[in-house]
Amino acid sequence: MKVMVTGGAGYIGSIVVEELIKWGSDVVVLDDLSKGHRESIPTSAVFVEGNIGDVPLVERTLTENDI
Repeated sequence: MKVMVTGGAGYIGSIVVEELIKWGSDVVVLDDLSKGHRESIPTSAVFVEGNIGDVPLVERTLTENDI
């Protein structure tokens, strides 16, 4: 399963990302790093820096990653 986690660089988001990866999901993280840290995102996740309010970016990310 492919999923996108918004806020995946924050404390709770990064834990969710780790668990999804453990369960075999392909994960894309969308985060603007305003409160999170790039280092919190597992290297096996795809990282896209941006804001959930940026509709064209969200649409492009979903399309490019077949989510």
